[in-house]
Amino acid sequence: MRTENFPITGIIAEFNPLHKGHEFLIANQKIHGACVVVLSSNFTQRGEPSFIDKFFRAETAVRAGADLVIELPFIFACSAAQDFSRGAVNLIARTKFINQIAFSMENPEFNFESLVNIEENENYKIFLRKELSQGASFSKAHSTAAEKILPGSRDFLSKPNNLLGLSYISEIKKNNFNLETKIFKREENFKSKIIRENFQKNFFMLPDYSQKILLKAQKAGRISNQEKFWALLQNIFLRTSGEELKKIHGIDEGIENLFLKHWKTSENLEDFIGRCVCARYTRAHIRRRLIYILLNLKRFEPCAAPYARVLAFNETGRKILREHAKNSEIKFITRLKDAEGETGKFFSDFEIKASQLYELSLDAQDMNREFKKRPESYDSERDITE
Repeated sequence: MRTENFPITGIIAEFNPLHKGHEFLIANQKIHGACVVVLSSNFTQRGEPSFIDKFFRAETAVRAGADLVIELPFIFACSAAQDFSRGAVNLIARTKFINQIAFSMENPEFNFESLVNIEENENYKIFLRKELSQGASFSKAHSTAAEKILPGSRDFLSKPNNLLGLSYISEIKKNNFNLETKIFKREENFKSKIIRENFQKNFFMLPDYSQKILLKAQKAGRISNQEKFWALLQNIFLRTSGEELKKIHGIDEGIENLFLKHWKTSENLEDFIGRCVCARYTRAHIRRRLIYILLNLKRFEPCAAPYARVLAFNETGRKILREHAKNSEIKFITRLKDAEGETGKFFSDFEIKASQLYELSLDAQDMNREFKKRPESYDSERDITE
């Protein structure tokens, strides 16, 4: 099968872990063409270590029917919705062979198109400035201001997949990318968060292959536990001043003072995060900044991904790369050491650091896993145990 003029759909995902709702989304794309998944690396958009690592999740994606899995670099994967979407959509557009992106939203029936360009509305700007001046976080100020322009916006924007979907659409329109969108109603019967909280009780939400891979990871001691980061953070707060913390990416608006105020009296990481949550800072906002602190990620200028790293594929995915990669605007690599230029080194260096930090959240650590793992070809019909 040749893939010229063959519809190829991109799906931006975390698959943390992959459940039957995700499987349904992939299956719908495979009816008419091929499917490429842009998969977040070892840290999620909410600032947490992924339940199982990206290599396990890439395998489940191919078992589910994806033809090719490309990594969304840590720099974007562990970011707020706007930057997460910017990095992923830009990467997809620059492949030049992905024709459309598919995603689900909690409320696709809502008139969200009116929200895409709302920042240009003068009344919105007035309402936004007022909310920000009263100490609201940007996300809260944005939703409150949007509500005044378009009733129902606050509830719509409070749901994560609505927010991400809107960000994808906004990014496509802003950059005039030649990408169609396919929007599905999110399947509320399956939720990754519920699975992570008690995956054995909620095994019915997972396809058979996803169950097997999750059990394989558990048996290998490779289920993450973010509480393992607490001692590391305590040590950093013990020896670091507020002025030094302000050099870290995303540390602004006085959040460093909040961290230094609460770490001594907190019992564990979740207790600490709970003490820092306020009108201005959400849990996800705080978690992401703690990861940046752990990695000593200094402030940097926004830029596009300098490469597309392949994590996994099947035979169709191999053909897509063979026929199209040479014409893409972005370089495809299989190893981080193949990243080129100053930006490539910046991205690859922090990918390695983030992956090694991730290993510290596991019982069984392998600090060289990032270097040893190469893209693998999977047959969705092959037994996981082989």
